[in-house]
Amino acid sequence: MELNHELISKSKKIWKHEPVFVFTIDVDWASEDAIKYCFNIFNKFKIPVTFFLTHSSDFLYSQISNGIIDAGIHPNFDINSSHGNSYSEVIDYCINLLPSAKSFRSHRYYDVNDITEKLYNIGIRYDSNICTFLQKVDPFIHRSALLRFPVYFEDGAYLLHNQNLNFNQVKEKLFCLPGLMIFDIHPMHMVLNSPDFLYARKIKDSLSRLEWNSLVEKDLKKLEYSGKGIRNFIIELLEFICENNFKTYNLKQIYEKIKYYN
Repeated sequence: MELNHELISKSKKIWKHEPVFVFTIDVDWASEDAIKYCFNIFNKFKIPVTFFLTHSSDFLYSQISNGIIDAGIHPNFDINSSHGNSYSEVIDYCINLLPSAKSFRSHRYYDVNDITEKLYNIGIRYDSNICTFLQKVDPFIHRSALLRFPVYFEDGAYLLHNQNLNFNQVKEKLFCLPGLMIFDIHPMHMVLNSPDFLYARKIKDSLSRLEWNSLVEKDLKKLEYSGKGIRNFIIELLEFICENNFKTYNLKQIYEKIKYYN
């Protein structure tokens, strides 16, 4: 299949003169209540999002079937993965979760040529499976022919590097300049309002896999950080976007704008 690189070059006009925001969410085995909580934050601001699924979620399936959210798969290729013991098993598991999927992001951004080629061959056409640290990198065509959308801002990376959670002190530098910004957000960081990278990790390590996946609203409320955390930061960002009428898309929408197939 022929690739039209010129279309990608022309598509830069979308974000050449203004910031453009794309929000994606890695479900990461979060409980239904945590997923709903995260969804409701973005829905309140009418911000379109793409969810990358790790497991079955009745709530997300209902949103997908009603055309409210975009979704892709979030395969886990780690050793002892609940998704399977080989690349093929993991991919089959995730495709069974979402047979209509056209996009993916691996857990921990893992990939090798065998993975991307298998995913392309079964119909996946684009991904967001590379993470920068606050670097705006234009979408590019991967060797597999997948169209790749590099992440600009990941909540975990922002916390890992102990970045400033005072939004007003960083907004001009991080979010006002022209460019395409792909965000990678995690429901548990949001619902727990993580103030640092290890906050959610410590809670997860204290629970079994089943307990983590079953946390209900009252439990999450008890566990959340009461000070300034990443949730406060993201909400201030969403308010800022709406106040300034910046353009927002989900991943499918931005892909459709720059699709490169003839």
